[in-house]
Amino acid sequence: MRYFVLITVLFSVATTAQAYNPITAEPVEAYSVIKVEGDTYVERSYLGDLEDAPDMYEFKTDVAISIRLQVSQRASRKTVPFGLIMVRQNDTDGGVEEVVRQNESLETWTKVRSNMLGMTFLTAPALEKEIKPGTYRIEVSTPDNKGNYMLTVGEEPVFSGYFKALLQIFKTQWHFGLTPFHFLLSSYVYGTFVILGIGYGAYWFRRRRHKEHDLTT
Repeated sequence: MRYFVLITVLFSVATTAQAYNPITAEPVEAYSVIKVEGDTYVERSYLGDLEDAPDMYEFKTDVAISIRLQVSQRASRKTVPFGLIMVRQNDTDGGVEEVVRQNESLETWTKVRSNMLGMTFLTAPALEKEIKPGTYRIEVSTPDNKGNYMLTVGEEPVFSGYFKALLQIFKTQWHFGLTPFHFLLSSYVYGTFVILGIGYGAYWFRRRRHKEHDLTT
């Protein structure tokens, strides 16, 4: 019984250690808006793929907030200089005003290894901005509007269940062109094998001790 409790505890720790909530960003057509649903302080990662046009995200806030944005791409030889522009829709004439933009050179981006996802990202500096109530749009683009990326909005994590996390990991790796083999490089995957190995080893050791005890009695 105590081995079962140990395995359960280890498994629970491994499955709630990190949070990640990817959303596939698919505009209906070029230049159509992708809605950012829910509270913008909750961390969500939008998986986008530019196809000859920038991607445009839209959200609305009824109160003044601080928003955090960060764009990432797979760290590889073919990295591209993604840029962000956030504008606010005017309350009167329907036009827009620029709030903030980011066009950082790739030298300022940082390599970040995600053990959970089993891959390495090249990540731009986080962009944080205090904004007032209103309707906002975030444009993600590159000079030729090609390349896949991950736009992270917010910073407060929401934890996923274990099996949902596995699907999210596979979806993200597939989005960035990784093979199914890379799935085994995720700490969620190989960590499970380690935990199961510990459990099997404990069971085998306990069973052997019982056999030895029976032989000596």
